[in-house]
Amino acid sequence: MKVNNLSSSESTYKVLLIGDSHARNCANLLQDNLSVDFKVASFVKPGANTKELVNTARNEMKALHSDDLVVVWGGANDISKNNTREAMNSVLEFVNTN
Repeated sequence: MKVNNLSSSESTYKVLLIGDSHARNCANLLQDNLSVDFKVASFVKPGANTKELVNTARNEMKALHSDDLVVVWGGANDISKNNTREAMNSVLEFVNTN
C-alpha cells in the first residue's frame, strides 16, 4: 500500500485518492495536471474491496476540510465477487460519516 501524507501540506486544497490497483500512479498524474494550489495524496491497496478502501482512510479524513476532495476509486473487486450491494453500502456509509 502506498501512502502520501496530506497533513504536512500548506496547499490551499487537498485531494485524497483512495483506490484499488486501478488507481496506481493516478495521484502523480493528477498532481501533474493540477495547479500548485492542490496537494494530492493517495492510498492504493491492490485487491481491496470497497469496504476496506474506505476504512483505510479514516485517519486521513481528519486532516481534510470542507474545500478538500476525496476520490474513492474501487468496486472492481466487489463486482467480480457479486458484492455490488455491499460496495454501495460501504460508499454510502463513508459519505454519511464524513
